[in-house]
Amino acid sequence: MQQLDEFERLARERDYHNHRFADDSERDSRVGRFYSAVEYGFELYRRRVCEESAGRWLLEYGCGNGNLAFDVADQARQVVGIDISDVAIQQAKNIAALRGLQNVTFVVDNAEAMQLADHYVDVVAGSGIVHHLDIPKSMREVRRVLRNGGTAIFAEPLGHNPLLNWYRRRTPELRTVDEHPLMARDLRNMAGEFKSMQVTYFGLIAPVLGLFARETSPTNPATRCIWWLDRWLCRMPLLSRYAWYCVIELRA
Repeated sequence: MQQLDEFERLARERDYHNHRFADDSERDSRVGRFYSAVEYGFELYRRRVCEESAGRWLLEYGCGNGNLAFDVADQARQVVGIDISDVAIQQAKNIAALRGLQNVTFVVDNAEAMQLADHYVDVVAGSGIVHHLDIPKSMREVRRVLRNGGTAIFAEPLGHNPLLNWYRRRTPELRTVDEHPLMARDLRNMAGEFKSMQVTYFGLIAPVLGLFARETSPTNPATRCIWWLDRWLCRMPLLSRYAWYCVIELRA
């Protein structure tokens, strides 16, 4: 019965993401502005992945159609992207072929039971992937494929903010039925397989920028002010847990 439930969960995730990558225009029109409003946090994620991946082997965990993999390809020695969505993987392969990239490979795979060999990569990175998974199982897999001394970096949504949770309940069509924004206990479970963990929170007040513009300009003085205040508030232990997102760095 448990195996059947797991098979059905994975099938739901695959079908949802196949549909999303076939046409994500509606979702983007509804929530894209809010992701733009917290772009500084995702830029931190991308920068840390680029820094850690220079001259090394990177696995993009839940790569979608490969945006991060392409950003890192000119710095990393080798990039492997996996995703459960065969639609996304085919899109990524097509883009890689058009760009003539020789050090990037994309494979359809299950993030909770990867086909990769033990200690295969130096860095694992993923954005918005862990909260779709069985966390203990997926973290064991991440640790298995990481070489000793390697790094795992994730950007993940959090589940403590009651306002965000209210919005999530009102818009179930924007997410899968099995996803679960991370709670403090989930972060503790992620840390269990690793030597150390560092969490940087973002998106406590910055999402409000999405109410005023479809795309947030990082050069706008008001944006810079809100982002500075957001960073400052997200460093406060009593408030940080209510942020929308966080960047998680794990050392193997």
